[in-house]
Amino acid sequence: MNFKEIENNSRIREIGSIYRRLDNSDWRIEVKLDPRQKKESFSISQLTALARRRVLNAVDNHNPAGYKSSITIGDTTQWEHRQIGECPITSVAKQGDRHQWSFCFESNDIVYYLPQIELARVLFFHYAYLSRLAMIPGGLSEEFDIQENEAEKYAKVNILPTSSLPKYVRESLELRRLLAWVLLDKDARRSFESISSYQLKEGSDVGNYRRWSFRFDPPVLNHVSLKLCGHFDRDRRAFFVYEIHDVKNLVHTGPEQIEFFDPGFRTPMSAKGVGAESNPRSAEQPLIDDEELPKNEGKDLIFQLPSINFSFSNPTYTTRTGMGNRLSSRTPDTSEAEESQNLEKLEFSTDERTIRGQLPSAVFNVLEDHSDDLHHYIHRFEAFAEMVEVLQDKGCVILESAIKKLPAMAGFSKFLMTDGNPRCLAFRLLRIRGQNFVLLEVDTSDSKTKLSTLLLKQPSTDFDWKKELYLLEKLLVKSSLVWPKKYLDEIFPSHYDRIPHPRTNSFNKTFLEPHSIRRWADRLYSYLN
Repeated sequence: MNFKEIENNSRIREIGSIYRRLDNSDWRIEVKLDPRQKKESFSISQLTALARRRVLNAVDNHNPAGYKSSITIGDTTQWEHRQIGECPITSVAKQGDRHQWSFCFESNDIVYYLPQIELARVLFFHYAYLSRLAMIPGGLSEEFDIQENEAEKYAKVNILPTSSLPKYVRESLELRRLLAWVLLDKDARRSFESISSYQLKEGSDVGNYRRWSFRFDPPVLNHVSLKLCGHFDRDRRAFFVYEIHDVKNLVHTGPEQIEFFDPGFRTPMSAKGVGAESNPRSAEQPLIDDEELPKNEGKDLIFQLPSINFSFSNPTYTTRTGMGNRLSSRTPDTSEAEESQNLEKLEFSTDERTIRGQLPSAVFNVLEDHSDDLHHYIHRFEAFAEMVEVLQDKGCVILESAIKKLPAMAGFSKFLMTDGNPRCLAFRLLRIRGQNFVLLEVDTSDSKTKLSTLLLKQPSTDFDWKKELYLLEKLLVKSSLVWPKKYLDEIFPSHYDRIPHPRTNSFNKTFLEPHSIRRWADRLYSYLN
């Protein structure tokens, strides 16, 4: 990521107070860089990218600064609010941001000083929209209407027509799951809304500005594990945190199933001969202009940031629904090729889109969700699983069984269902009469696409299924859910078959009558002989 008006290899030394002009609602945050330079603040929309000792506009290779540490949190209600200047590490206590707030707690006989804005950055500030909303009292209620059914562990989140929630957040499973946690986990929401409460209570008006030392109440975070890097003083047994890299075992105490109702969403219905829309483009060289706003049109450019690895111990299942269907169409953008060739000359804004904006829009890609959520998708393959059970009754032995997500690929969309959830593939390695076969079934219940069950005969005893199946999955995504015949002819010559499915109910494509399942199994079994 390269920011305008910043020298190459600039390292973030200090992160100070948040402020705004009294006649303006746009908040900024004080940031001191090394080497010292004219630019000393960033828009609050850049919080996603701002961590102490991180290098901006890097030309050389830079390893993450600081000593690495891993901790498991006990009880955040016992954490103390202390200013950074109280840290026993002398060089830290003398910094210019010593009046900013940190959390102080002990773990493994080491006293940790965790800057509060760093924890909030990792938990909440993954995009400009939430960074701004956190500063507004009652902001969540103005954007979302929630209908919760506690008995069924279900909630419907209505995205209000006036909401400015970005399109890429609505489409992203990871960002949507994190937003659901903020909205529906009572403790997480209390923590998020404490940000604006502290701002109202402790912010002060000085001259033409309102200034505030960032502060909030943390979520409980019992048994959550963090991977950190920072300044460790062995003699004083003190650790000052620069950056959090991993958040593991986060708990969601809200509903298990969450439906986001998006009034602007239409389920796409692919037209014949029309390609799927591609994902936002990626780039490395364009500049981020921190002073300007993005236009309310065009695609988002993606800036890759050092990832924050997230995982929930009980990940929610979210869906996105809307008003009916729309015909999907995509016409070539004649300016796209020319624009791609000149990306290094362009400037982008990572703030929220607005009709007043002048620059193309860009977003930060930072969150990697490693939650174990495959159990949410097992129900999509109930009929397939029942058919395999019939094969077992006929003498087939199941050697391996798995459900996998199709690989995410930039420029292609079919690895996702239309509601934004991952498209999955069911895998069965089976043996009959000394010969191994693989069955592959892909979930296409969200569209009219019909993809037959694929039967593959193992071509050799030392065949690497893991490697070849991954390549097959990528080709499947690239071909918009068509089994790649050229690849199959090359790797499985005369050793593969595509077996059509029985007819399904148009309203529930995952359900089959028992007699249909038996006929499906009989037809497939005939190919094993």
